[in-house]
Amino acid sequence: MSTYVIREKYFGYNDEVFYVSGNRINKVFQDKEQAEVAYKQLEINGARDFALYEVESLFDADEALLKQLDDFVFLRCGEHIYQEGEVSRDTLPESLSDEDTFEFIQLADMHKFQLVQFEHEAKFYALWSVKKQQWVEEHDEFFAGLAYADQPDQLKTNVRTIFADYDYEDIQLKGSLEDLSEQPVLLQALIKNSKALKYNNKSQTLTILQGWEEEGLYAVNPLLKQPLFEIKEISLEEIQTIENELAKQYSYDEDDWGEEEDEDFDAEALVEELIQELAEELDLSDEQRAELFDEMNKES
Repeated sequence: MSTYVIREKYFGYNDEVFYVSGNRINKVFQDKEQAEVAYKQLEINGARDFALYEVESLFDADEALLKQLDDFVFLRCGEHIYQEGEVSRDTLPESLSDEDTFEFIQLADMHKFQLVQFEHEAKFYALWSVKKQQWVEEHDEFFAGLAYADQPDQLKTNVRTIFADYDYEDIQLKGSLEDLSEQPVLLQALIKNSKALKYNNKSQTLTILQGWEEEGLYAVNPLLKQPLFEIKEISLEEIQTIENELAKQYSYDEDDWGEEEDEDFDAEALVEELIQELAEELDLSDEQRAELFDEMNKES
């Protein structure tokens, strides 16, 4: 039986556009039609959330594509989204139908969700930190999530996260090429042809340069006797467990916050503070302050 997984993209904001900062599992289906209907409606609702000029794919689009998208919207509902060289600061027109909105999403590549189909059980792949012996998490100021994908090669850009294990500095590995790799000749050739790798013969140190992000790390890792990361299969259940834990750990829980505030709240102290301020403002005597305090306590 096939499995259908909807992944939701979470967005950060960089003062210009909303960018994808991570993904989480949204829904899981066994029925194809139900999955497609749910996915389509989620995409349509999501597309109406953002002001168009802050959508990354439109921000990066050339004039030809923007004119094509504007022509599409105008033809379908008689409104413009691109005029005088600028993308509209509004959301998509309400008069644009759901079907046309979904087609616009495809044309503009402004997806907020991903529908992944598996022939049998859902199978994902995630980054595993060899140094920390745990699944790799990705963090920015807007999101905390797991580094995983439905295809191993899709994790290439996520490999840069491994530098966090080394305080975001260059990674230095000590040893001769023979010590570091079962294929020292290939390793030497890779170092020679990669700007992201350096080897000091005198100190026998291989340096993987952080400034080149994933390029050198991804290329050299398979040649190392002791890899810095692995790409391993991870179950859907484990992903959901980790994502739920991360959501609890990093999400703001308004109800819990309110309960904590109520426990520490001292109404009498607040009343007394207000009376003190009022008494000083009106220049009341001690006797008048006491009477005012009694009256306010009665009312409260």
